Amino acid sequence: MDEGGRQASGAPGATWWPDQTVVLLILAGSAARLALAGAVPLTTDEAYYVDWARHLEAGYLDHPPLVAWLMSAGLALLGDHAVAVRLPAVALQAGTTWLAAELVRSMAGDREARWAALLLQAAPVFSLGGVLMTPDAPLAFAWVGTLWGVERALSRGPRWFLAAGAFLGLGLLSKLSAGLLGVAVLGGLAASPRGRALLATPWPWQGALVSAAVAVPMLAWNAARGWPSLTFQAAHGLSGGGFSLVRLLGSAGAQAAYVSPVLLVLAAGAAWRAWRGGPMERVLAAAALPVILFFSAAAAFTPGALPHWPAPGWLTALLLLAAAGHKWLATAAWTGAGLCAALLLALALPLPRSPLDELRGWPEGAAAAQQAAGGARLAATHWMALGHLGWALGTPVAYVGARPCGASFYAPDPVAGGEPLLVVQVEGLGEDRPALEARLGPLEPRGELVARQGDRSLRRYLFWLRPGHR
Repeated sequence: MDEGGRQASGAPGATWWPDQTVVLLILAGSAARLALAGAVPLTTDEAYYVDWARHLEAGYLDHPPLVAWLMSAGLALLGDHAVAVRLPAVALQAGTTWLAAELVRSMAGDREARWAALLLQAAPVFSLGGVLMTPDAPLAFAWVGTLWGVERALSRGPRWFLAAGAFLGLGLLSKLSAGLLGVAVLGGLAASPRGRALLATPWPWQGALVSAAVAVPMLAWNAARGWPSLTFQAAHGLSGGGFSLVRLLGSAGAQAAYVSPVLLVLAAGAAWRAWRGGPMERVLAAAALPVILFFSAAAAFTPGALPHWPAPGWLTALLLLAAAGHKWLATAAWTGAGLCAALLLALALPLPRSPLDELRGWPEGAAAAQQAAGGARLAATHWMALGHLGWALGTPVAYVGARPCGASFYAPDPVAGGEPLLVVQVEGLGEDRPALEARLGPLEPRGELVARQGDRSLRRYLFWLRPGHR
């Protein structure tokens, strides 16, 4: 490959004809994910986003709106079913795999493209994670699409920066961390003579304008409300009580489990070596290790940091690994697939404490609350309960929690409306009764329920009636 990032004459990547192996990998992975989509209850985050999808807005407190828009389409198509919620995620993972394979094929060839597709079916965070409809699903698609567009701008003409900008705009509609990719692309281009020459043309900057135009709904929503999403994410992701080696090591261990240890080590090495490559390799390198290190550092300082935050960096590193090739690639893929199988087995086995326990027992709680309500509207005191109860009932519930959440911006305040409310307090989530009464007024007890799985207690629901005050 020359310094301009182009393939030598006659190299693979000159055709749009899909590789049969890549197509088969995508179809097999999608079929497996669709089966899982219907077998596993909605996660807490997914149930919360369903409430968003029932109140479509141009923005939300926690994240940009694309996850809700896509989820709403699935629900409209198939009704209130877990497969409907997750269908967009399965489709996005298929699209991400195709774009990844095309990018790697243009850089290195058909064989490497097949490895790229295979690695995305092997790494748990992208394979099993591809079942879940969260903002990470459209972010991964947009992230790879942006890099795909940049590669074509380098190898086929700078007009492709417009496509890269459109994908980056979709990323900004998915998750605010997509902004890091824009910085990475700029840094990667500036690191090579060919990239600097392109930055001297209007095309990259026109692509940036396209990305801003695509993200206008989210930007306008935030601007009109004082930028609550930016404030929320800054408080959520960058606040903490100082450096913690335990948190840093815990994040590193969780990332190894999410990516799989062998893949993680090989991908990190490929990303490091890419700094010495051509302009596209340097763009990919800038979108890999710096992103991983940024979120790993955030984990060291932030108690609430989550190990999947660096996933876009690892996704980019896997593309570099596939393009570079390695004698241990097969071992890495088998290790990742084995870890996926172990995780699925852990979900299926009747263990003393199951990872699925936090997703169980909500329908029982919702049914008991509805029976205790006596016609009053149900209200949740925590965003987790808001999502799960609303999904179990098939209709939105009111939100009366002290902590702002998405519903605080799109739903009228039920307390101010004066309607009678059956307040559902989940023990361990949110406030206790005295704190609730300090905000909501006197509450009358209406019973309780302990949801169980066999002989295990899952959670305790307390029901309080807040009489109407019209």
